[in-house]
Order: sequence, then structure tokens, then C-alpha cells
Amino acid sequence: MTKKKTSKSIPLPILILIYAVLLFAMYLSLSTLALAIWGDSVMGTVDSYDSRLDDTKAEQNRSRTVSKGYWFMVNSKEYRGYVIYSSDEAWPSLDEGETRSERIRYLSFFPYVNKPAMLCEFSEMGEVAIIYHILAPVGYLLLLLLVIRTARGGKKKKTAARKPAAPQIFEVRSDTDMFCPNCGNKLPEGAVFCSGCGVKTQASAPDVCTACGAKLPEGAEFCIGCGKAVNLRTPEPMEVSQAASSAPPQGGAGLVGFSDRCNSPEILAAAQKNKKSSIGCMWILVFVPLIGFPIAGLLMDDFPFGESLVIGVGIALVMLVVNLLALRKTKQPMWEGVVVNKYSKEKSEHRGGEDDNYRTYTEYTTIINTDAGKKKTIVEKDSGRHMYDYLSVGDRVRFHPRFGTYEKYDKSKDRIIYCNVCTMMNPIQNDRCKRCNNLLFK
Repeated sequence: MTKKKTSKSIPLPILILIYAVLLFAMYLSLSTLALAIWGDSVMGTVDSYDSRLDDTKAEQNRSRTVSKGYWFMVNSKEYRGYVIYSSDEAWPSLDEGETRSERIRYLSFFPYVNKPAMLCEFSEMGEVAIIYHILAPVGYLLLLLLVIRTARGGKKKKTAARKPAAPQIFEVRSDTDMFCPNCGNKLPEGAVFCSGCGVKTQASAPDVCTACGAKLPEGAEFCIGCGKAVNLRTPEPMEVSQAASSAPPQGGAGLVGFSDRCNSPEILAAAQKNKKSSIGCMWILVFVPLIGFPIAGLLMDDFPFGESLVIGVGIALVMLVVNLLALRKTKQPMWEGVVVNKYSKEKSEHRGGEDDNYRTYTEYTTIINTDAGKKKTIVEKDSGRHMYDYLSVGDRVRFHPRFGTYEKYDKSKDRIIYCNVCTMMNPIQNDRCKRCNNLLFK
């Protein structure tokens, strides 16, 4: 009797409930910070109050559960609110019809967001509560992303189970029919010989002679143009045509043409690992100013907390935008082009301080025209002129956005090859990078 497989995916109602709880928790902390920074105060009226003792041994500010209902007026319009929070507050309960006055803080542009002033003013909350409300939205956001990723992972597994995996072929050149393997000249579809250097570009084609490219009649044993045997079982004639014998030998096997290793599972896994590292660094660069500046505002008397919070949030947003743009570039398609120009230029820059504090450096520029008609430039400085030295005018190159690196089409005359994963320089004889041990694009 076969066992029934249990589904590991999260049920939709539970998933919606998790989303709602996390979003509401984020709203509570973000609204508290917004009210503390941008809120206005008004005298409101508390019309319901209850304080329940939970634990006589509980720590300070956590011994009671307080529930409070209130209302206030803004621009002749009434707004109501209700809060439940933990505190050691022990006001007398209100009788029917009895009220009590309390300051209420609200957003002037959206008064529906409001709280009693004691719950959202920095002077009333305390340092621990302020740090909590700064860190809590970040934690809830990470939990939300984790839940979303888990839910999507379950859907992907179901889809993958329904569709059979397509067979994968590695170490096969996909571009030999597009470019000449000898000179890199672009070829029209179906070309047998290169129009630039005359080298044979197709190993075999139906009804076409592999030696001279002449069209063969049906059932022919020999080519009507050069006399070469068409059928492999037919012996070759004693005299070999000049066209067949004049083709230059194909040296540097595996070093001419763009490598298909960029699609191998090992390289794709390395690209995914690099992406995860970049995302991790991005969040570190975002969270450090977002958390560090507010903490500095709490600890330093001459650095107002409100100002430190605004500066921290501003820097965090700038870092987030910069890193998102960098990650977006990794998702762009590969492009190919030809190096059309290289030049160097002496430059100087002011290093700050005294007026004569200048630094002189050399800037190396490599210009590439893409097949789409766009111009790409590689700018390097001083000793970091790796691509400037590696690429020559006339070289055909391919850009791999996953790693931000370039691959040369013809590597047969090179003594070095760059690792497209970690940019390490390797001897051309190596098959793997001596630093990261990933496959070299050969």
C-alpha cells in the first residue's frame, strides 16, 4: 500500500492571516515613529478605560493590560481611536458617562493615524522602546519576505513536478553557425565558407559539398564541382582539390568562439551565490545608517534624535536605490560587440585640504560598439587597467551581466584568460580558476 504524500505548501487562509499580522505589526511601529516625528498634539477626551492586573511579579511597565477609547476634534471633525497596551498605569475605571482629558497625537495630513501622546512621544517612550520601534519594522519585513519566498518555493516545486526536465547539453558551442571560428566575421545563415578569410565553417550540410559548397544532385557519390567523395564509404580520388587542401588547420581547439559554459549549472550556481552576497551587502549598507544614526542621536546630547533619524533614513534610502540599480544591471541580457578604440589620458583630482593637494593619475578607456549599435565604454585607472591590456582593437567580446565581466571571442593567441566569476588572471592552459575553482570560459 503506497503512502500518500503530504503537501508542504502553506494553506491560503493561514498565509493571508500571516501577511495580515506582519503588516499590522509593521504599521504599529511605523505609525508610532511617524507620529513622534511629524505628529501634532491636541487635547482629546478618554471616554472608556479599563486596567487589568496580570501579574504581581511582572517587571515595570508590564504588570497591567490597559484598554482605552478616546476621541478628539481636528478642523471641526471628530476622530475616534482605541488602544490596548501593557503598562503599570492604574487609573480608576470610568463610570458610565464619565470622561477624562488626555493629549492625543495625530498626523495633520491624515488624522486617522493617531495615538495617545504618552505612547508615541520620544520623551515618554524611553530609549528601549524607541530602538524597538526602529528595529521592529525591519524584522517584520524580513519575516514577510521569508514567508513570501517559502510560498513561492512551494508553487515552483509543484510546477517542476508536473513538467519533465529538459535534457541539458554542455560544452557545445551555440555560436559557430553565427561567426567564423577563424576570424570572428559574422556569417549569413547557411554559409559554408567565411566571406572574410575563406575558411570552411560547416562540417556538413544536406545536399551541399563540404569542400567547395557546390549543390549536389540527389544520389551523387562525388561532388560535381571539386570531385570530393560525398559518401563516407566511397574512397577518395587520388588527386585532392586545391580548394580542399588549402584550408588552414584549425589550431587552438576550444579557444575560438564564445564558451557555452556560462549556462552550466556550476556557473549558474556561482552567479546565484554572488547575487545573494550582493543582496546581503546591500541590506548591511542600508541597515547600518538606518540604525546607527538614531542610536547616535540617543547617546549624543548635541545630536538631536529627530535630525539623526532623518539623516539615517535619507542615507539608507540612497544606499537602497544605488544597490537596487546595481542588482537590476545583473538581470540585463548578454550583449556582444567589437572593440573599436582604446586610449589613455592623464588626469588630476583634488584630494581635499590644501589648494595644491592634487593627485595625478592615468585613465584608460576601451570603447566597444555593440551589435545593437550602442557604444559601451570600460574606464580603468592606473594599475587596474586589466581590460585595457587584455582587449585589442578588433577583438569581438561578449559581456556577462551576471558577473559584470567580459569574454573574448578568439583566445587562441592569448597566454592568459580571466575568470569571469572572480576576475582572477589564469594561465591559458588552466581549465579552472586557481582562486575560486570555477570553470573558465573556454
